[in-house]
Amino acid sequence: MITRQRLVTYGIPALATATIITAALLRPRATEPGSSPIEPVRPPEAQAGRKIDVVFAIDTTESMQGLIDGAKRKVWSIASHIREANPQASIRVGLVAYRDVEESDYVTRDFQLTTDLDAMFVELSGYSAAGGGDIPEDVAAGLYDAVYKMQWRDDAKKLIFLVGDAPPIARGDVPTFDVIAREAASRNIIIDTIQCDNETPGTTEAWQQIAMLGHGEFSKIGGDGGVRQVATPYDQKMAELSNEIDSTAVILGGDRRKLYEGKMAAAKAAPMEAQADRAGYYGAMGSAAPRDDGDAVSAVATGRASVEGMPAADLPPEMQHLSKDELKAEITRRADKRKAIEKEIDDLQKKRGEYLRDQAKGDGFDNKVKDTLDRQLQQ
Repeated sequence: MITRQRLVTYGIPALATATIITAALLRPRATEPGSSPIEPVRPPEAQAGRKIDVVFAIDTTESMQGLIDGAKRKVWSIASHIREANPQASIRVGLVAYRDVEESDYVTRDFQLTTDLDAMFVELSGYSAAGGGDIPEDVAAGLYDAVYKMQWRDDAKKLIFLVGDAPPIARGDVPTFDVIAREAASRNIIIDTIQCDNETPGTTEAWQQIAMLGHGEFSKIGGDGGVRQVATPYDQKMAELSNEIDSTAVILGGDRRKLYEGKMAAAKAAPMEAQADRAGYYGAMGSAAPRDDGDAVSAVATGRASVEGMPAADLPPEMQHLSKDELKAEITRRADKRKAIEKEIDDLQKKRGEYLRDQAKGDGFDNKVKDTLDRQLQQ
């Protein structure tokens, strides 16, 4: 059997900036006891909303650069689209990048399903296109990881978007793509396929077969992904307001603060339109919605932590001298500021949504995903 080189990321991968590299290396394990006085974030599953798990399995070979760049710009838009139709939903997103056995870097690179979409965005931002000289790719390897390696919730709506532009080739390291697709269907995992324009014989037929066996939909888009970024008059203000909210966080623990700083650096480096999409997504969740496991402001608001239980040594250095009463007052002040800003973002998001509905139509990757989600989340 062929041995595949695999890269599995459980946190944020190293990126170009030193801040994000440091953040990734220092991220505590999610199950590490005593790493924070705050209870880990629990998705809002007790609410009336449903659970939605979505995994993108993306070909990251050289010909896919346009699609990858477009996906980086539109991931928040897709998440916001799900949130608009399912305001109380617990949404998790996972990623699988796949190439082929000849690639020196990796065959598959997995990022586990998570509610931390900031971390997911950093992972996606680290994707780059390379390799793929022999055209067929190890599609089955990517599909295998999406179906078997992701920690799907039993009672969630489960969807995979398989995105690529090359036909699969049997490498013998995992079951063939048709076997995996049938198994996905038996597990109530829907597989939707999006083919980036490619006339290589066998590509369309395979993509259609996978979608059919996976009880999903087949779509075809342009070779560059067809993503159209629409600027609105509201983007800059929403991005600025979102940055203000980010600055209200009180992250407990030095390692967590470095991780948070890395995620915020990645968010601020995104195009203005993507920053506005992110602002709209979080704004729809409300003030108590945690943006980070270590955020004392959201933890106190949701009852996952109390000021009395926060060791001074875990606080940011500039707050360690505060008394418990002073700390409580400061956290309350930040929570109030956050609520006021989120009200402003919500008002802007409504106007921005109307503007985009009038202009943001097309056959690009993001619109294909949104259209498919609209149909399947109604089922």
